[in-house]
Amino acid sequence: QRPDAHFYIVGMNPAQTVRALAGSHVIVTGTVPDVRPYLQHAAAVVAPLRLARGIQNKILEAMAMAKAVVVSSAATSGVTAASGVDFETAVDAEDFCRKVVAVLQPEVGRKMGQHARARIVADYNWTRNLSAFEKLLEPGTCSGAGRAARSLDAH
Repeated sequence: QRPDAHFYIVGMNPAQTVRALAGSHVIVTGTVPDVRPYLQHAAAVVAPLRLARGIQNKILEAMAMAKAVVVSSAATSGVTAASGVDFETAVDAEDFCRKVVAVLQPEVGRKMGQHARARIVADYNWTRNLSAFEKLLEPGTCSGAGRAARSLDAH
């Protein structure tokens, strides 16, 4: 549906089956020193992770750069964003294709990217994320944590 599209597979140690996908419109980079130039030029970012543990920084990085992102449900663990607004979730290969083609429409991708960036700015900032740690350091909050903090202040 998009014969002009180029698909970059960026990441460390791609399997032989992934490297075999390389062709005129599929570029397999392997390890890169900095993923941001690839994200900057991307119209959309795809993360079809089958297994994912913890928050996937690659998704947050793409969202922070205002990119439309299509992910598997496994990749959304711990992400506070809303599927269908801040990113799209796909369940199988056909669904990925359909949703990627949809977000490649300039207005759809731009709007989703704006929502994604706003979500990152609102939910993943230093003030919001460090406030939970500050509470842990308050005396009496956690056994020993308050004493440790006071001890550090004394030095």
